[in-house]
Amino acid sequence: MGLYNDEFLIFISMKKIILKKLSLLNFKGLRDYSIEFNADITRVLGRNGSGKTTIFDGFTWLLFGKDSEDRQTFNIKTLDENGIAIPQIPHEVSAVINVDGTDITLRRVYAEKWVKRRGTVSAEFTGHTEERYYNDVPCTMKDYNEKIAELCSEQVFKFITNPTYFSRQKTDVQRAMLIRMAGGISDEDIAAGNDDFTALLAQLTGKTLAEYKREIAVKKSKLRAEIDTLPDRIDERKRDVPEVEDWAALEAQIKQLTSEKFEIDAEIADAAKAMRKASDARMAVIAELNNVRSQKMRREYEVKEIALAAWRKRKSEHQALLASIDSDSREITRLQQQQSSNANTLHRLLNEREQLVAEYRAIKAETLNFSESDFVCPTCHRRYEVSEIESREQEITAAFNERRAKRLEENKRKGLAVRSQIDTLNEQQQMIEDKIAQLQETIIKSKQQPLYNESFDVEPPTHDAIASDSEYIALCERETSLQEQSDSSLQEQSDSSLQEQSNTLADKIAELRVRLSKREIIERNNARIAELEEQLKTQNAELARLEGIEFTISEFSKARINAVEQRINAMFKIVRFKMFAKQINGGEVETCEATVNGVPYNNGLNNAMRIIAGLDIINAICKFEGVTAPIFIDNAESVNDIPETVSQLIALVVTDDATLTIDNKKHSAAQTTLFN
Repeated sequence: MGLYNDEFLIFISMKKIILKKLSLLNFKGLRDYSIEFNADITRVLGRNGSGKTTIFDGFTWLLFGKDSEDRQTFNIKTLDENGIAIPQIPHEVSAVINVDGTDITLRRVYAEKWVKRRGTVSAEFTGHTEERYYNDVPCTMKDYNEKIAELCSEQVFKFITNPTYFSRQKTDVQRAMLIRMAGGISDEDIAAGNDDFTALLAQLTGKTLAEYKREIAVKKSKLRAEIDTLPDRIDERKRDVPEVEDWAALEAQIKQLTSEKFEIDAEIADAAKAMRKASDARMAVIAELNNVRSQKMRREYEVKEIALAAWRKRKSEHQALLASIDSDSREITRLQQQQSSNANTLHRLLNEREQLVAEYRAIKAETLNFSESDFVCPTCHRRYEVSEIESREQEITAAFNERRAKRLEENKRKGLAVRSQIDTLNEQQQMIEDKIAQLQETIIKSKQQPLYNESFDVEPPTHDAIASDSEYIALCERETSLQEQSDSSLQEQSDSSLQEQSNTLADKIAELRVRLSKREIIERNNARIAELEEQLKTQNAELARLEGIEFTISEFSKARINAVEQRINAMFKIVRFKMFAKQINGGEVETCEATVNGVPYNNGLNNAMRIIAGLDIINAICKFEGVTAPIFIDNAESVNDIPETVSQLIALVVTDDATLTIDNKKHSAAQTTLFN
């Protein structure tokens, strides 16, 4: 719509993006559709599902590859009556836009890729391709996106083309945009005149306020964790404090009992002197007794070794005899294997000798027979003359005799070599036969020895030899005598009653000292309790200080938000943004909620007021960014009076029309309603 108030004159220097024409080919059900728009307002009328939103989707997809809901993945293809995408047709959106008086042509094409592979009859679907054109020049995705971004960034475009888009964004996104629009307000400006705020900024020391807030939160968490444990620790210490007793009376009792024990111990010491002399004599007897026992064990071992020496020697000889028999048996086996191998070799050599003899006889029996060809010239095939034939016969005969002589000589040489090997092997066989007979005879003689059949599995008993040894008997008698002397020697003569009295007094003294030691435990516990209580007091004070800082940070943040909120709200005509929300517990959290006359955007405004509020937001963003673009108003039939805006309007209106109807007539500057 046109500008009707003086306040809109400030928009004259803005970049103006006007949609002049939009064409859709096979895009979301619109097979071939074109719309021409005017720079004021164009109404697109039709019933639900007729394709109004498809026009908006086509425009956003042309620019950014997404639909009007900001979805990159959505169904672009046109479907048939069964809901199946029609194959092998292009999907295309093109537009003519005017940017500050200059027309720009944009086009985006989405097509299926079909490839006919070698050896196949039909083409095969392998994926999709997408092409982009800027002023009819093909562009890569990167180049195309950069050119669109030069016109207007994607986020700003969405903010200023859809009245509901901004308010549907996350709180952080809305706040970031609004704070950027409001411009910078320094912390010093907010702290001016407030001593607490000034002191807070002085404490930041290079940190941001958010970082300092997190630091305080971490310190508070640690302090609370420590403070929570201190009462239990103090209570535990108090429970561990023993009851107070009469410490002076306990000390007097200990002193009295110690004196009595000293006197009894003196009497015990006198009796011990008399015992010591007898004890020394007894220890000498015990030492000699231990020595005799050692000698007895040593003699028992010696007698046993002597008794077993002959048995062990004979056992060793028995093992040597068995080893010799085993060695001879293994040698016989080896010789027999050698004998078998030699026999095989002899058999082969005898066969070879017979073949050589037969060959020799065959060679000897050979005779020379002339053929007719022997007397024909091999070159000219002329038969030799009679005089030449005799010479030729002599020549052939001499060659025949020479060959036969050589073959006989070679046969003889081989025969002699084979004969030599046969003689050698026969000699070896005889030697092996003799050696086997010798070893078998040796084995028989070894097994005939009495030692061969003896058993050495168990050692023979030695107790008789030990029991009859005179030296061992003498040591046993000496051991018995010394044991009797030890048993009859002086026993402990101390007065057992005195020792019992001393022990009883010691137990009482120890018990009293344990009770007296509780005095130190009480003193240590009281000191620790005081220390813990002082620590609790100090940490509570520190927690209060940190909470004070945290409160100041909260107040500072609130003051800053209030300042930003005032500056933000000054940019809008009817919309006011609530930037801070109170919680049930009294705390406050950052938020960003648009309101109109105090009614929240998302919880109270009807659809018409949401559109009007959205247009107010768009006007402010356009003013800040210095750019306008076509505004698509969906469900525009709900709005009667539309606020003034410098942007081109495209109203999507629900009517009863079965097909889309375009109203792009120029409207007068006085017209402020969408519908008559």
